[in-house]
Amino acid sequence: MASLERQFAVGISGLAGASLLAGAVMRFTGRRERARRFMLHERPDGSLVEVAVDIPPQARRVVLLDNGMGMPHEYWDWVCGALPADMGYVRFNAPGYGLSTPSAHYGLERHFALLQELRETYAAGLPLVLAGHSLGGYFVAAYASLHPGAAEGVRAVVMVDATDVAHLRSSRRSEVDRWSRQSMLMERVYALAGLSAFRPALNKNKTYRPDVNRSSTAFLAEPRTWALAYRDYLDAMTYPALTGLDVPLSVVTAENNHGDNAAHHAVQAKMAALSKSSRHRIIDGADHESLLTVQAHAEKVAEVIAGDPPTGAERRQPAADRPTAKTAAGAKRS
Repeated sequence: MASLERQFAVGISGLAGASLLAGAVMRFTGRRERARRFMLHERPDGSLVEVAVDIPPQARRVVLLDNGMGMPHEYWDWVCGALPADMGYVRFNAPGYGLSTPSAHYGLERHFALLQELRETYAAGLPLVLAGHSLGGYFVAAYASLHPGAAEGVRAVVMVDATDVAHLRSSRRSEVDRWSRQSMLMERVYALAGLSAFRPALNKNKTYRPDVNRSSTAFLAEPRTWALAYRDYLDAMTYPALTGLDVPLSVVTAENNHGDNAAHHAVQAKMAALSKSSRHRIIDGADHESLLTVQAHAEKVAEVIAGDPPTGAERRQPAADRPTAKTAAGAKRS
């Protein structure tokens, strides 16, 4: 019996060791691949921000893309690939995420400063579209609304299944809030144990190209990713609710939600009322993550980003009347 118990203990120890090693190897190779594929933008204070920038010579406009909480900028790959040839893009990982230098103190004003710096560095002189997914959707709208002079030169804001911070604040101490906190804490434990290397929390179906799948999985296998996501989640509950937006606004909403779809759609519709020139599009069959990770859904998001800004309050189009990716986005990137 003692021998059997010893063998069992040795087996469990071996599995734990293999898991820890797999996690460490994935994080190391992921960082190395990131350093090879993406740029590092140096800020005035000497810190670095990981960016991916593509401004073609024929670009007549640029979209600045802000990620959802705890998501890598690679999640915009399908969207970027569906943009027309005359539209450039800038996407980034906020401080602490990916290869970006960690910051002891972050928050809303520092995020605004980063957005301002990136647009001035890479999109100066070109009309700008601000697009963000989840908490990133709130960030770009808040930047255009609250940061002095930010709306100047902004062609449109696109909020993709964006976070409503007032609704988030009202959920505090609810079952949803407890589930969200526990999920992020457990994901950090899984990342520390190396289990995220085998079963990542997001992009489970590995919908992107192999190199993007590898780098996004390595990103999610970083314990720091989940610690920062937890911090950002708590910070978001302190952010001011948006009351108005003086630029054209498009709100893109996933049809399916973890909770009550009707309630989710109502919250999203309320966001569309922030601007007098707005549209609200619900992507049939999409959920919060698949808006970016499923190519067909991401192409519809790209249509909204690249399309003409709304000139008035537009209702949701019936499915049969919605433009196709080919007709709306024009020539795609290769």
